[in-house]
Amino acid sequence: MTIGACPLTKLDKILIATDGSEAAKFAVQAAIELAKPCGSTIYAICVAEVPVFAAEFVETLPQVVDVLEKRAAQALDEIKAIAEKAQVKCETISYTGPEPYKYIIDEAIKNSVDLIILGKKGVMLGAVGKKVIGNAPCKVLVVPTGAVLTFAKILVATDGSVYSNVAAAEAIAAAKRFNSELIAVSVAKRDSDLAYSEEAVKTVKESAEREGLKVQTIVAKGEPFEQIVDAANKNQAGIIFMGTYGKTGIEKFFMGSVTERVIGTVSRPVMVVKKK
Repeated sequence: MTIGACPLTKLDKILIATDGSEAAKFAVQAAIELAKPCGSTIYAICVAEVPVFAAEFVETLPQVVDVLEKRAAQALDEIKAIAEKAQVKCETISYTGPEPYKYIIDEAIKNSVDLIILGKKGVMLGAVGKKVIGNAPCKVLVVPTGAVLTFAKILVATDGSVYSNVAAAEAIAAAKRFNSELIAVSVAKRDSDLAYSEEAVKTVKESAEREGLKVQTIVAKGEPFEQIVDAANKNQAGIIFMGTYGKTGIEKFFMGSVTERVIGTVSRPVMVVKKK
C-alpha cells in the first residue's frame, strides 16, 4: 500500500496509540503510510494499564506492573524499528497507570498533534478508543484489523450540521489531492427528515463540484449507521469521513451514537473530524 500524496490539509504530527496487539499493527502501518508523504513525525504511545482496583493486590502488583511495562516497551520498540526502516521520524512515549485514554489525550494536547490513529479488532472499538475519540483535540483515524487505507473512493456522511460540514471539507480536500470519487450520504430516520438529508448531500455536492470533483449522492431512509455502512460497502469506499456531533433537528446524530456505531460495525477505516 502506497498512498503517494499527503491526504490532509495539515499532518505534521501523528500520535499512534498502541497496546502491542494485532489490531495496533494495522494502525501503525497506516501511520507510516501517511507520515511518509506528509513528512510527519510519529509519536507512539503505549500505556501499561494498571486498573484502579489493582491496589487490592498490592503484594503481587510490582511483578504485574513489571510484565506490563516490558510489553509496552517491546510494542514501542517495534514501532520505532518499523518507522526507522521507513525513514520516518518517530518518538516513543510510555506511561504506567489507570485510564490510558487520559495519557493519550494529554500527549495529543502537549505535542499539538494533528491526528490520532487507533486500531480496532473486529466490531470492538473498546472503552479506551471511545473515550479517546470523545475527548480528542484533533482528527482521529480508526483502522480495523485487516483494513487497507486508500483514498481512491471517499465516502462522507453528512446531516448538514456544521460538524459534518467540517468533515465534508476535509473529505473534499483529500478527494481533490487524489482525484478521488466522492460519495456523499445522508440518512433520514423518518419521511419528515428526507428534506434535511437531500439538502445536506446537495451542499456537499455543490462544494465538491466547485473543486472539479465527481460526486455521487445517496439519500437513504432507515437506521443511520446501518445505511452508512451499507453505502460504504456497496461502493467499496477506501475511507469514511464523519463528524463528531450532529444537528438535533434530525436527531442528535454523530458521536456518540452514529459515528460510534459506524466505527463499531464497518471493516473500513473511519476518519472522525472535529470542529475546532
